[in-house]
Amino acid sequence: MKGGSSLVPAALIACLMLQPGAPLRAQATDQDPGQFVEFVDDFEATCVAREGVMIMVRSKHPDRPIRVWLERWHMGVNTGDRGKSDLAPGGEPEKLGCSRTLNGRQEWRVVRAQFIDAAESAPK
Repeated sequence: MKGGSSLVPAALIACLMLQPGAPLRAQATDQDPGQFVEFVDDFEATCVAREGVMIMVRSKHPDRPIRVWLERWHMGVNTGDRGKSDLAPGGEPEKLGCSRTLNGRQEWRVVRAQFIDAAESAPK
């Protein structure tokens, strides 16, 4: 019985540490900036002539700017080309290029995304 009585306080402490909703509140404030990066298409004449569309990237976040690193893939192969863009909340999409080149399809993939504060995004 002596061993059983020491388990009760340990179980009680464990239950208090795992209060319902505590981990969920922490996760709700930690947003993944990548979920707010969106690729959009536009029917630009040069791209349409190649049977493609203009690929653009924008931020869907309502009030925080996002810095995004992208890599370009051409015909399923990583080209090694990387770019970095600062996307303003509610800003115009940034043009990346046509979905088709003269040789084949190309696409861009998000490598990394992070929120940036006003001090980082201000011109120096």
